[in-house]
Amino acid sequence: MNVFISHNSSDKDTARLLAVALVEQGVNVWFDEWAIRPGDSITGGIETGLSEADVFVLVWSANAKKSNWVGTEVRAYLRRRVDDQTLRIVPVMIDSTPLPALVADYKGFSMTDGKTMEDIASEITGTPSDMEIARRLQTKLLDLTWEHSHGDPLPFLVCPQCGSPELERSQQDDPKHERSYYVIQCKKCHWWESTEI
Repeated sequence: MNVFISHNSSDKDTARLLAVALVEQGVNVWFDEWAIRPGDSITGGIETGLSEADVFVLVWSANAKKSNWVGTEVRAYLRRRVDDQTLRIVPVMIDSTPLPALVADYKGFSMTDGKTMEDIASEITGTPSDMEIARRLQTKLLDLTWEHSHGDPLPFLVCPQCGSPELERSQQDDPKHERSYYVIQCKKCHWWESTEI
């Protein structure tokens, strides 16, 4: 599942909380703060995010109603939806501002109903089993590890025992057996792992 979060910058905090809650559910989220880096094309980034998304989450408010960007994103995604009925549009209403007519038909959420972001994210994604969440998180961890490994034979990002990022890497020699080992050790809980090099 690829989720695009459309929002006005005035509603950034709410959109960010929802993005984090969705990531915790194990889905890919296009969120402008994460997807567009300095020097990247803003329109190009948005176009890519919209074209890859199969779920469009509209964070709706009085601010969003006034936003040209939000309106453009909604129209672009609605155009894709006309050609592909499997695409989903999910409005998340921050206040009582009426939804645009073409979006009002889609089932969404009102923030005044007392649901948490985690509840909303869970309903958007479906409620996966604990095993499915663990599988998705493990896959994401392996992807991140691979991206940051740079040839490291033990490319741990955090300690698998306590979760600390304070890992110390070293090489230790065993002259008696004419072997060398690459060692990684957690400074916090002293977990360690080694491999012969």
